[in-house]
Amino acid sequence: MNCPSCLTIGAKLSCDIRGNGPQSLLFIHGFAASSVTWDEIAPHFPHDRYRLYLLDLKGSGRSDKPRDNAYSPEDQALMVLDVIEGFGLRNITLIGHSLGGGIALLAWHKAKATGRSALISRLVLIDAAAYQQPFPRFFRWLRQPVLGWFLLTMIPLRLMVRYNLTHVYQQPAQVTPARITRYMDCFRGTGTIAALLATARQVDRLTATPYHGLVDVPTLIIWGQHDRVVRLGNGQRLHQEIQGSGLVILACGHNPHEEETAACAAAILEFLEGSND
Repeated sequence: MNCPSCLTIGAKLSCDIRGNGPQSLLFIHGFAASSVTWDEIAPHFPHDRYRLYLLDLKGSGRSDKPRDNAYSPEDQALMVLDVIEGFGLRNITLIGHSLGGGIALLAWHKAKATGRSALISRLVLIDAAAYQQPFPRFFRWLRQPVLGWFLLTMIPLRLMVRYNLTHVYQQPAQVTPARITRYMDCFRGTGTIAALLATARQVDRLTATPYHGLVDVPTLIIWGQHDRVVRLGNGQRLHQEIQGSGLVILACGHNPHEEETAACAAAILEFLEGSND
């Protein structure tokens, strides 16, 4: 079953819902991506055991892209909690990649602080943007008011996406025509450019950073050994700070769910089944 659904929570948010299982998993994509980033890994989750919610964050994919400048990680985390409540979910597993991992952590902290701990029971953090760090070159360019707009409007889209993916994936062979096309779509649509630039300028506001050690739900951390975007040291630090967390290191770059799909899915499934014991 593949059922795109929408919720209106200040903005209309799109969520691709798959499966009918009793365990709910909410997937949160990273920067300049959308729910399509999970297309390769989603089929690995048995639909009779899991119900997948593949969310398009505000400003991405099929979700609204208002010019309200409310695109900080904290803004997105609060909307994630509203999505969980809007679908009437409890004890959900948040699975976040890159910026989506940072948003997942923030969502857990916000739920805890507002008496809504029952919403989130587990975290899976994939190459998560959990700490403030030096930005990659392209990201630094996007944060510049004039240069960012120029790059996203004047550079041929296919060329720009190919450049980015070459930095994201470990092996050049991973930059396939299908993946280039997939991520080109993430830069299209009315309001997309403004939303991307607003996100880039606010992404350093990771207010949960001092509180990672307070996370008290089962947590799995997955990292690409050769990640050049968010270095492995960040994952190792996060593993040390979150007591009882698991750490799986895969031989890939920044996108384990695409570069090492089977191994990434196996690690998540083992974690989900183990934390049910």
